[in-house]
Amino acid sequence: MFDLNEIKQRSESRSYQLGQLLYQSGKVGRLSVTAEGASAMVSGQQDYHVSLQNVSLQKALLQNVTGQKKDAIQGEMLLVSCSCPAAAYQDVCKHAVAVALLVENTPETEFVNENEKQIKLINWFKQKPIDELTDILMTYIDESTNEQDKWQLIMRSEENNVSTSEVSKLITKALPAKGVWEWNKVRDYFTHADQMFTTLFELIKTLSVTEQWTLILKAIQRLNKVLEQIDDSGGFRFYIEGELNQRLVDLFNVLPWSDEKKAQWIFSHTEDYQYDVFPSVPEDFTLSPEVKQLFLTQCLKAIEQKAALGDLSDWNEKWSLRRLTEPLIDDAVRKGDWLAQCQFMKITAVRNSDYLAIADVCLAHDAQLEAEHWLQQAYKAATTDYEKRECQKFEIKVRVALGEYKSAWQLGWQMFSDKPSFTGYQRLVVLQEQTGVIDSQFIEKTEQILADCYTEIGYGIAVNADALLNFYIDRNELEKARVWVLSHKANTSSLLELANLIVTSNPDDCVDLYRRVVKPIIEQGNNSAYQEATDLLLKLEKMLTANNTALSTFYQMVTQVGQAYKPKRNMLKLLKKHFADCF
Repeated sequence: MFDLNEIKQRSESRSYQLGQLLYQSGKVGRLSVTAEGASAMVSGQQDYHVSLQNVSLQKALLQNVTGQKKDAIQGEMLLVSCSCPAAAYQDVCKHAVAVALLVENTPETEFVNENEKQIKLINWFKQKPIDELTDILMTYIDESTNEQDKWQLIMRSEENNVSTSEVSKLITKALPAKGVWEWNKVRDYFTHADQMFTTLFELIKTLSVTEQWTLILKAIQRLNKVLEQIDDSGGFRFYIEGELNQRLVDLFNVLPWSDEKKAQWIFSHTEDYQYDVFPSVPEDFTLSPEVKQLFLTQCLKAIEQKAALGDLSDWNEKWSLRRLTEPLIDDAVRKGDWLAQCQFMKITAVRNSDYLAIADVCLAHDAQLEAEHWLQQAYKAATTDYEKRECQKFEIKVRVALGEYKSAWQLGWQMFSDKPSFTGYQRLVVLQEQTGVIDSQFIEKTEQILADCYTEIGYGIAVNADALLNFYIDRNELEKARVWVLSHKANTSSLLELANLIVTSNPDDCVDLYRRVVKPIIEQGNNSAYQEATDLLLKLEKMLTANNTALSTFYQMVTQVGQAYKPKRNMLKLLKKHFADCF
């Protein structure tokens, strides 16, 4: 069913050896074999679910299976998946090796269909007396704390007499405070929590709206607390987090509160950001016009007090003010009141980017003089070279808006000369379209500056490697570009762009450029890189064929690549598969 040589090639040597040990130690269980493949559980640090499926190439291409590895095997593709962490970066992990070995070393007559096994087990249970079934179930429950909690909760929910205080205690039990750092233990922690909350949510729905609100808020607060001791970088909490946040938002609109109380709650959670895990306030909440107006009034009152007394050098004060001004800014934008928008933006303006943002609003409403005023404030706040250049970029926009074209061009050219780049040239082209031709020698001077800024270093790509090359490509001066790359380094994206443009006029140079591109890709040393390099070679072969170009130079290059990377067996295998005549 499976090609063990293929499995061995696709797995790392150490993984294959460990897979052999797992197989020999009898760690593979619950094996289910069908005509298309096999699945099983493999015991390791945890029980891992493994699936190996042979599917046709056409079917595989239609599937979108996250985390599964693909390779062609005799016209088919073997899809390999495992729930272990190593499967995220290994083509075939040790657990998949163990399952493949068991399948290939087990006679077909010994395969048992998993569905048939389940049916037999169900029929066996049905024959048991009720007392014996109870003993079996209790033995199973007693072996797992999670199962004990889950069934106790299911029992209480069916009794339909659980008080709010009891549900609150169950929330604490579903999210126990403990330090958890290993990914598999974090996963188990939130798997248990998911199971508990599935029933808890049903319990909570039977209570009044106010009680539901209190309990959901308590659960969010509890989740925030436990996350202080849990490393959930894997995001295992996301289901519970999403459910709790959405339920809180939905409950808010049906709370039997006055408009004033709702506005006060939204205001307090906007002013003081208490939790890492919480709905976005006020963005995620749908406020009635009355509640929204009361909320905005409170924001404005608090801003006036804070602005008069607060110290914006204190980041806590500054961000508190910013959170309160954002709803007012959004409301001003909605009403089209750009003057009010600028006034609210001014309250928390400290950095040069803050002042530039205000200037941009002014410029968008044809208030050039006001924009110039805020630009000067941005210059005063700028402390780094980057910030000063951002101010200069905006000043060019202001000069153009004021019709001061010569000043705009002089500043733009100075910025380009100080820090030449291809994107800087592109900005000058746009500026020239806005101002008209001011410097008739613009192109000649730009070419020289971009040539001079190229600097080779001892390793890697040169500084400004693609500046002049992209300049030539942009201007369709392909012969200059071709000559340039013969003796200069460049990034792969620029090399490929040029190669595709000269495939008809200079096919041999096109082939050489592709060689320069695929070599560093292959040297990454992984199967994805090998496939990427092979796809590029296939694309080049197709382009050359479409242009009726002789393929001798191309095949010679493929042969040389194969010889240079002969130790990389998976790469060589792909080359032999697609370019068999070269070997």
